[in-house]
Amino acid sequence: MPLVTMRQLLDEAAKGGYGVGAFNVNNLEQVQAIMGAASETNSPVIIQASRGARKYANDRFLYHLMLAATEVYPEIPVALHQDHGNGPETCKSAIDLGFTSVMMDGSLMEDGKTPADFEYNVRVTREVVEMAHERGVTVEGELGTLGGIEDGHGSGEVSLTDPDQAVELVRSGRPGACR
Repeated sequence: MPLVTMRQLLDEAAKGGYGVGAFNVNNLEQVQAIMGAASETNSPVIIQASRGARKYANDRFLYHLMLAATEVYPEIPVALHQDHGNGPETCKSAIDLGFTSVMMDGSLMEDGKTPADFEYNVRVTREVVEMAHERGVTVEGELGTLGGIEDGHGSGEVSLTDPDQAVELVRSGRPGACR
């Protein structure tokens, strides 16, 4: 089975009443272990790559590892997801490479440390949605911050998601809404 979109995986999961695991990877052994477990359990899987993993392992290597995984395990649906893209360019480069899903984390500015306001978040997420949906790629948005710092990224501040802002963010992506 070729790489599939997150929308395809999550729609099937909703119909079947199950969850889909998402795992960040940066090397061959991680991909092999995840795919082996997915095969043993006959489970779809979301393979994620952070900006740091893409830089460490090289985009082309990670992408071709995923293509190889779909060839070795053709029965397993796999979404290749850009985790926490820090700006439209990061998401665009993932889409251009062949990722089937991207996350635009507009809760922080592109430096990955400074909290962004809601209007900025809506604007950059909408930009990514427009470019991604033209290519059949699904988009995940981010509202609020958890306060963690990973690989030097994060604000260290906690800002919980406002449900009204979540509704507004999804509606701002119309037509087609954020998916």
